[in-house]
Amino acid sequence: MSQDASIAGRYARALRLLTERQAAKSGEPLVAQLERTLTELDSLARLTAPGSRLGNFLIDPQISPADRRKVLEQGLKGRAMPSVQVFADLLLRKRRIQITRAVAHEFKAIVERAKGLARATVVSAVPLSEAEINRLHVELERTTGKKIVLERQLEPTLLGGAYVRIGDRVVDRSVKTLLEAIGQQLYKTNV
Repeated sequence: MSQDASIAGRYARALRLLTERQAAKSGEPLVAQLERTLTELDSLARLTAPGSRLGNFLIDPQISPADRRKVLEQGLKGRAMPSVQVFADLLLRKRRIQITRAVAHEFKAIVERAKGLARATVVSAVPLSEAEINRLHVELERTTGKKIVLERQLEPTLLGGAYVRIGDRVVDRSVKTLLEAIGQQLYKTNV
């Protein structure tokens, strides 16, 4: 896990706590509040994306921090939930506004867990057929007992096969790993 992903994860968990408090105050169901927060966080990430006009303004060292905060506050006032406004200000003050997209990605995983979903990523050397994806999807749901959101990634450096990442668990059935296992078995075998 990269340092930015680790930092984004901590900020996403902090936003979850803030959202839980907001839901408790308002009486709104937590999942609905989390989904609304995610929608607004995604919008904030688009607005403050690196290279965007606002994103460039918010990281410009020639502009005073007070002016940056004022512009962000004015832009979000009345358009975003109070918790998202406070969170955006925190990111700006901590000079982390550029990781908003990564925070949104981590927060999406939190929302999915709250809804009883689990995210899995299948990494393969070549695109898998729909039949293979469907079979894998059904098997993952059966073994985990959860509803799975399956993402696909291609990794051309794999010799063949695939591996699946579910949270911090990895099921590796790549040719490279299988060959390494066979090599270890042959090394340990006395002939």
